[in-house]
Amino acid sequence: MKIFKKFFTVAAIFVAFLSCQKELSFDNGGVSAGSFKKDVAGDCAPVTVNGIFKVDSVLSNAQYVDVEVSVTTPGNFEIRSDTVNGFSFRKVGSVVFGANTIRLYPSGKPIAAGTNTFKVKYGNSTCSFNITVAGQGTGIASFTLGGAPGACTGAAAAGIYTAGTALTPANTLTVQVNVSTPGTYVIGAATTSGFAFAASGIFTTTGLQNVTLTGTGTPATAGIAVVTVTNIASNCVFNITVLPAGGGTPAIFTLDGAPAGCTGFALAGTYNVGTAVTAANTVKLNVTVTTAGSYNITTNTLNGITFSGMGTLALGAQQITLIATGTPTVAGAFIYKPNIIGPCDFSVTCVAGPPPVVNGDYFPLTANSWWSYDIVGQPDTIYNFVYGTKVYNGNTYTEVQQNYQGGPVDTTHYRKSGNNYFEWVISDAYSAQFGFDNPATVDINFLKENAATGTTWQSGPYSGTVGGTTSVDLSYDFKIENANTSLTVNGKNYTNVIYVSVTVQLKVAPSPAYTAVEKNEFYYAKGIGLIKIKYNDLLVGGVLGEIGIKNYKVN
Repeated sequence: MKIFKKFFTVAAIFVAFLSCQKELSFDNGGVSAGSFKKDVAGDCAPVTVNGIFKVDSVLSNAQYVDVEVSVTTPGNFEIRSDTVNGFSFRKVGSVVFGANTIRLYPSGKPIAAGTNTFKVKYGNSTCSFNITVAGQGTGIASFTLGGAPGACTGAAAAGIYTAGTALTPANTLTVQVNVSTPGTYVIGAATTSGFAFAASGIFTTTGLQNVTLTGTGTPATAGIAVVTVTNIASNCVFNITVLPAGGGTPAIFTLDGAPAGCTGFALAGTYNVGTAVTAANTVKLNVTVTTAGSYNITTNTLNGITFSGMGTLALGAQQITLIATGTPTVAGAFIYKPNIIGPCDFSVTCVAGPPPVVNGDYFPLTANSWWSYDIVGQPDTIYNFVYGTKVYNGNTYTEVQQNYQGGPVDTTHYRKSGNNYFEWVISDAYSAQFGFDNPATVDINFLKENAATGTTWQSGPYSGTVGGTTSVDLSYDFKIENANTSLTVNGKNYTNVIYVSVTVQLKVAPSPAYTAVEKNEFYYAKGIGLIKIKYNDLLVGGVLGEIGIKNYKVN
């Protein structure tokens, strides 16, 4: 495929140079040790995404992602992500023992609109999070704040608030909004005690949803701080208790209903098997506080779900909000209890979710789909995405753009007709090392689905010159080596895979016979697409190049 051959050609030219460069790595070079907090699906939890990510906009510290790590050995760290859609995340610094919230800042420039999945690594621990990139034409969202113009409904503060102590990324305020028109948003919140909250981002859907605002500043005085949340068009208010300087004394309280079932608890959100919960999945518990102070509560983990929350409590009767993390694994009712003396318990019912919509193609060409690939021996990730269509020779092709190190390097064109997939491409594209002086553009049938193992077909012959004078004929012998196999790529197993070999045959004038010079391997997974290529030299032996899928999203 031309979309990868071009890279291998460039890589061969610069291999000596690249071998002297320091590869992109996840080695942190520090002394700290620990792991990410994440759910059973491997998603970072908790995670807060802030800022508006737009196509072709250079990213800065105005955008960031907060993740949490549990540190067992304090010291220095480096956390970074892979590169997806032209940008990545990174942070270096030091951490202390216990829970640490790490703010990751991006670099680069998004290339295409859509939702991108990033994987970050800290030591041997990894987790993933999603970033939605808006197109240049994305407008401003229309939404109202829950409870406006009165008390914010569904709001919950996290973190400890102490007079004279600066807030950290762990200090957040989650508010509920009702979105009528998707688009970008900015929400701010000022307080009567000198600190503030803010969030910005993109709403991709309408309806009720939660937004997490990150705190900044230093509380000036102890007591009740009134928080006014605003989106310009509306506002609501919320109270946060600020502890005295040097405070942090744990609150003394009882859960209503303890030691039996929690009285009047309020469960929010839906719990579907196989679908990760979000910040909208919460439980509100009624408490009676006899000594004001801080609290930090986590429930037991059942069926892949945990509820947790922290903050400050004033005297008297009130509610605390615990936010769920994780992914339900089976349907049924499950009993959760907070990890305090004298807990009450509450029940959560998980239901079977709708079956996922699966694209049945072996080479999907749906709009906004994307794939990222690792190239063996190279220091960064190739990112391919579907972004348009073009008509050539009377046929409509889907355009796929390839990007490497933040910039476009190639574009290819594909179409499907019946069970056959075609590429409009230069004739020498399926050879890793052979090239004509001026190759013709042709329509190559590179994949047949629903064909039996052993099925063969040929493309070519294609004729041209090499070095200006030598006449060469080129042909490709395609064969389905296995119509339904499995393959592990970058640690992940893929099933329903078609394995196609392509033997590259050359005939150099005046010889009447063809010589097989390469036998290359292509693997296509149903509903995913190309997952691996391996180019093999038949003349001197050895592997010419190899790529493997890393991440993908097929719409």
